[in-house]
Amino acid sequence: MSISAFRKIPPPLFILPTVALLLSAFMTWANAQPGTPFLATWARNFATSVVFLPLILLCLAQVEKLLAVWAPKLQGNRLKLAVSLLGALLIESLLAAAISTLNNPLDATWPAFWWRAFSRSLPVGLLIGLFMGFYMKPKMDQMKRARIARAATA
Repeated sequence: MSISAFRKIPPPLFILPTVALLLSAFMTWANAQPGTPFLATWARNFATSVVFLPLILLCLAQVEKLLAVWAPKLQGNRLKLAVSLLGALLIESLLAAAISTLNNPLDATWPAFWWRAFSRSLPVGLLIGLFMGFYMKPKMDQMKRARIARAATA
């Protein structure tokens, strides 16, 4: 496959699985039980993350809109920072809940299982959130504007 063929694939098709892979790996590691097959558990958690991540990302668009209403003075980098941090918290908490529910019974141990998955993957989630907010989203917006401009002139 040539490089130009790769450029035609929308970036989210690469980004979403990569984020799901990283976060599910950390959440699986956080809750790995002795004797549990890590790769099989990770594969199941990755599949769960791939399903839930697009739904969570739809919620992230609403976070930015809500911040515009609740904190209209946030502009530029401060807005990007707030959206990145809130987005990371949202993604981590919801993915940790989904993965915890998948791998642990809903009993008295579930909150501890969720906390381990959430707290141990949060640093990675924050880094991903900041990278996405300050680098990838502006690049993807730029690509979208360029694609719309090309379509308008064609």
